[in-house]
Amino acid sequence: MASASEPPDEPSYLSPEATERRVRHLTLIITCAMAVGAGLVWEAGVGAGVAVGGGLAYLNFVWMRASLQSIVATAAGDASPARRPSRLQMAKFFLRWMVIGVVIWLSIQVASGLVVAIVCGLFALPLAVVVEALVQVWYGLNDEPVT
Repeated sequence: MASASEPPDEPSYLSPEATERRVRHLTLIITCAMAVGAGLVWEAGVGAGVAVGGGLAYLNFVWMRASLQSIVATAAGDASPARRPSRLQMAKFFLRWMVIGVVIWLSIQVASGLVVAIVCGLFALPLAVVVEALVQVWYGLNDEPVT
């Protein structure tokens, strides 16, 4: 039992790792649901475009996390000179936007109708963050996590 002067242990369901894991999983779930829904309502090509956009959103999140971890570790002095991030790792922070831009540009060249579907798929990550915010509010209002 923690004394009054010690901060209470953070519950695992509110830890940053659990939050990040839920956002990653929610992004994939939302992408799949949106892609299937778009494919059923419109056509398979629209669903594929939404899936491409959701995949780009997921990759963007993963790449951003990895590049920021290496940059922050270096800035904080936690990384030894042998373990400092390479220029490529640091460039990934900006290269991810270039990859998204190239994929959207290629989709315009191939089928201009897919641009809207890809952009809709890119909204899977912000939607996952909103859902996670609601989960955090739920945990804040209730002492017990939802199972």
